[in-house]
Amino acid sequence: MKLIKYIPHKELNKEAWDHCIDNAVNPMVYAYSWFLDVVSPDWDALVLGNYEAVMPLPNRKRFTFSYLAQPSFTQQLGVFYTNLQHMHATNDFLAAIPDKFKLVEINLNTYNIPSNPSFTIASNVTCHLELSKNYQELTKNYTQQILRNLKKAEKNNLSVHSDISVQNIIDLFKSTKGKTIKNFKTATYNLLLNITKTLFDNKAIACLGVKNNSGTYIAGAVFIKFYDNAIFLFSGANTEAKASGAMSLLIDSFIKTNAQSKYLLDFEGSNNKKLARFYLGFGAKQVNYYSVRKNNLPLIIRWVKS
Repeated sequence: MKLIKYIPHKELNKEAWDHCIDNAVNPMVYAYSWFLDVVSPDWDALVLGNYEAVMPLPNRKRFTFSYLAQPSFTQQLGVFYTNLQHMHATNDFLAAIPDKFKLVEINLNTYNIPSNPSFTIASNVTCHLELSKNYQELTKNYTQQILRNLKKAEKNNLSVHSDISVQNIIDLFKSTKGKTIKNFKTATYNLLLNITKTLFDNKAIACLGVKNNSGTYIAGAVFIKFYDNAIFLFSGANTEAKASGAMSLLIDSFIKTNAQSKYLLDFEGSNNKKLARFYLGFGAKQVNYYSVRKNNLPLIIRWVKS
C-alpha cells in the first residue's frame, strides 16, 4: 500500500480533500473540509497517496499536550476512501496517527472495522432508515406506539411547519433536556448555530417545527440533507410536545416528504436504549460503528483526567 502521510492543517489541499469525499465509497457530510473547519478549526489529517483515502484528525491542545477528540455534533469520522481496495486500511491509518497525540478518543464510521491492538475499541449504535419506498410502504413498519403517537398528535390538532428558526429549536431544547446536560454550555449552542449557518450556505439543511392549536412551536428539529444522506442532527421539545406526540409527528412528516427518495435517514442514535427504541419504531434498522481510544498521557495527567 502507498504511504500514509501526516499533513498539518496549513498544508492541506482542501480542494483535493473534498474531491476525495465527493468520490468516496463512504461519503459523509462531517468529513468535508467546510464542516471540519467549523467543528475543529485546526484539524490535521492522514492522507494516502494523492488523496485517495483520507482520515481527519480533530486535534486539540490542553496545556502542553496535543490530543484527538471527537468534535461536538459530529457523530462519525474515521477513514474515507475512493477505492474499495482501501476499505481494510483502517488499522494502517490508526497506526499512522503521530505519537505527538498523547490521547486519542475518536469515532470511526460504519465502513471502518478496527482491530488494532494498540487501541481500546468500543461499539456504538446508530439507526438507519432507507426512504426509497413510498410512504404507505414505509408506514407499514411503524410500531403500534408510533401509530398511537400520531393519532394523539392529530387529536391535539398539531401541525408541522418549515419556517422554524434554529434558535427557536435550541430554546425548546434548553427548556427541558438542556437543563439536565452539564456539558451543554453557551459555546456549544454557538457552535451549533455556526454549523447550521455553514449547512445553510451549502444548501444542506432542513428545519421542521410542530405548532400546537394556538400556533406556538412546541417541538423542532434540524436535519442535514446532503447528497444521499439525511441526518437527524438536533431537536428540541417542551413538556407539551412530549405529552402530545409532537416529535413522532415531526419525524413522520420528514419521512412522508422524502419518501421514494435517494435519502438514507440516519437518526444518529442511540446508545441510549430508550431513544433507540423510539427511532426503531419508525422501521429503522440498528447499525454499529466503532470508537477507538488510546491513552499515552503521563501517569500524573491520566490520574488528574480520571
